[in-house]
Amino acid sequence: MTTKAVSVTIEEHLLEYANAEVAAGRARSVSAVVNAALARQADADREADATVRAAVESVRSDPAAARKVRRMTEHVLAQRDQAALRTAE
Repeated sequence: MTTKAVSVTIEEHLLEYANAEVAAGRARSVSAVVNAALARQADADREADATVRAAVESVRSDPAAARKVRRMTEHVLAQRDQAALRTAE
């Protein structure tokens, strides 16, 4: 896999963690720690996206579920509008 050098700023305690992983021999480098963390996050994001897509497809294929989601959405939006009005007062 091709790599590219970049410059990033991370919180000090995260750098300390990455350096400790390297010192303990659990990672080859700080870059390896960062790559592993980003890879886990990318996998989690893809899984979450797939879950949402499956849920949307399930609702689209079930008219009763679609009606329920529509009612819930209308309720949430009404609550949001009421909260905005109270804040504006």
